[in-house]
Amino acid sequence: MDLKECAAETTESSKLMEATEPLEKIEESGDDDYVDSDDENDESGDDYVDPDDELLHPTWFKVPEWDVDSFGGLEYDSSEYKNEFPKEEHEKLWRRFKRQLIENKGFYVEPELWPMYNYSDYKVVPNLDLPASFGQTYREYFAEMACLCLKKYNQDKRSNVEFVEVVRGIFTAGSRSKSYITFMAKEKPDGPLVEYQAKVWCTVIRHENYPILCRRAPKANQK
Repeated sequence: MDLKECAAETTESSKLMEATEPLEKIEESGDDDYVDSDDENDESGDDYVDPDDELLHPTWFKVPEWDVDSFGGLEYDSSEYKNEFPKEEHEKLWRRFKRQLIENKGFYVEPELWPMYNYSDYKVVPNLDLPASFGQTYREYFAEMACLCLKKYNQDKRSNVEFVEVVRGIFTAGSRSKSYITFMAKEKPDGPLVEYQAKVWCTVIRHENYPILCRRAPKANQK
């Protein structure tokens, strides 16, 4: 993608990405800041809600707050998922996967653990040139979403960081998909390449995309 393309406001509607074909799921983990739509304490059963209106203006809908990382403060709990896998080897791999996913705040897991995505809502894209949807590849889709977040970042920081290229991407499955995008950028026109991260929320029903965060990728000892 040309650097100038990133400066233009995106006009495409929300993209429904096609998840890679999963294996039989043993455990389905929800997104980190999922808002449950079923409130057991809600006693307003007499209030009629039009189904069509609920689709367009769902009661669970809440625009994510900018520059707030839902992984912030989240720690890996080794007591989870005990005896849920038929093989001890699979359980060990799953624990490594969960630990790395949390420690890297959703942006990276070692390639050898990619098969573990089949047991999770978090999906890795092994090849950015695979077709996503609406005539785009994942590389093109992630580039568009990274630019959306970078535009918000530049406005907020009064900076002029330029998008260069996508490095990798992870997304969560479902109608409220979140993309975790790692990309290279330039903070000065003649400056070196710097690794950045972008996170965006895509709502399929409302056909809108919401930038969540954009930042320099933290160094290993800062994660």
